Amino acid sequence: MQTGIRNCSVGATVSRNSHNMRVIVAAAIFFGISPFSAAAVGQSETTASAVGPHGAALKLALAGSGGAEGAAQDHYQDTAYRGLWIGPAGDDQRARALLAALESAGAHGLPDGKYHTGALRAAVDAAAGGDSALVAVAELALTRAFLTYADDLSYGVLEPGAVDRDIHVTPPVLDEALLLDRVAAAGALEPVLRTLAPAHPDYARLVDLLARLRALTPDAWGAPTPGGASIRPGESGPRVAAARARLVALGDHVEDPEAAALHDPAIYDQALVSSVRAFQRRHGLNDDGVIGARTLEAMNAGIDERIGQVEVNLERLRWVNRPLGKRHIEVNQADFTVRLIDDGATLFAERVVVGSRRHRTPEFSDEMTHLVFNPVWHVPRSIASKEILPALQEDPEYLSKKNMRLVSRDGYQTPDPAFTDWTLYSAADFPFAVKQNPGGGNALGRVKFMFPNRWSIYLHDTPSKRLFAKDARAFSHGCIRVQDPMRLAMALLELQEPNPDALIDRVLASGRETTVRLDTPVPVHLGYRTAWVDDEGRAQFRGDIYGRDARVLAALRAAGVAQ
Repeated sequence: MQTGIRNCSVGATVSRNSHNMRVIVAAAIFFGISPFSAAAVGQSETTASAVGPHGAALKLALAGSGGAEGAAQDHYQDTAYRGLWIGPAGDDQRARALLAALESAGAHGLPDGKYHTGALRAAVDAAAGGDSALVAVAELALTRAFLTYADDLSYGVLEPGAVDRDIHVTPPVLDEALLLDRVAAAGALEPVLRTLAPAHPDYARLVDLLARLRALTPDAWGAPTPGGASIRPGESGPRVAAARARLVALGDHVEDPEAAALHDPAIYDQALVSSVRAFQRRHGLNDDGVIGARTLEAMNAGIDERIGQVEVNLERLRWVNRPLGKRHIEVNQADFTVRLIDDGATLFAERVVVGSRRHRTPEFSDEMTHLVFNPVWHVPRSIASKEILPALQEDPEYLSKKNMRLVSRDGYQTPDPAFTDWTLYSAADFPFAVKQNPGGGNALGRVKFMFPNRWSIYLHDTPSKRLFAKDARAFSHGCIRVQDPMRLAMALLELQEPNPDALIDRVLASGRETTVRLDTPVPVHLGYRTAWVDDEGRAQFRGDIYGRDARVLAALRAAGVAQ
């Protein structure tokens, strides 16, 4: 965008001064700075005082902002209007360093057009002439761009809850005053810039992966494998040859040229099976070596799709750029896994079942405060009225068979279920609560892990283990079922109990509902990560089970993030 800013020198002729005024006003208007304040400085040398001509110009420009500059205005006032980006002698090294960072913002999956780097560079070039008003305009414009960039890079471009109603994540608020003080105290800007992005190792790895994906040509991964029936080890045909070529292009299958010349690429041999199984593992699929629909879908994902996934996951890491807790629990809904992490080390990792597409598990963080062994299941009202009532209408003995009982709600007398005409009730007027007693068939299994929240979401055991064998495990009503939950209970209690296995055995044997409180609450983070790079340098991708990636990506594109 043309701003009309050019290099100019101070005061030579009336004509040149007039030109300066036009440049000052044009630049000020572009950056949203009061043109009248900026132009007034250019017309009067009497405003220069103990703060110097540049400081006087900056003071007057800030006065014209009506306090809109917030923390920046306070900072400049507290520092006698010393420039952050352009020194009194025209030193603009910090300004140039900031411009370089803004121009590379796209490498982080940020909307680089948002920071008006072309106009900013023109403003800095114009300020090099020494005109105090132009210096003031450039100074304020650079500060605004820096704070916007710092907020985007640290805590994200988007408001998570505005993108998806199931994302209940509140990014931290940028401490603008502290950040400006750090810039002022730093000799060079680069060390400050390096602290802005999330320090989580996954972030830097994803930035590197994004650069590598963007460097690929559109046809780098070759042709997709045609659809059709599942391909099993030992089978042959042109689709096997296509899958082999695709995995070679993706880097998941390496063939020695001499060995490759000796066998038929259309035969699904053991070497290719091993590569397919490794590919399945890095995509969160069961590594059975069968090229089925899910494996084929992951194999045929395009470069642009993967770039979008990485951009979305960079944004997600920015949303949670805060301490997660020395000891904490992470549930990755897209990966269907839970991990207990202590000081960076994974103490427990296991498969989970999350909410179905109809009953999506929300994203949020809270603190686990206690465990309940032999839990009573307080059946949610929606399940009682929409699922248990129809079951009772089919079989009045349903409750006794499931070890359930009716509980009075709102003063209703509890009837004998076996002698009640349940067809008289509907989901809208079902007046009873339902509880399931502890026992082998209890839907919560033998233990639940409580982190009280407004969605009544928790982790729990389950008597039905078969779903853990599936690769896509979205089947619950929203709560999270854990495979091998007793091992998680042991890991949580070992810090406070000298013999946690004996405690667990004792309370389970009692058959009574028993609460065990954690001495120190453990943060729990229910997240949704579909792309990361593992410790061995392998890019990991997962499916977008709830469609959240698609919504976040659309919002990023609307915000100006380029592919």
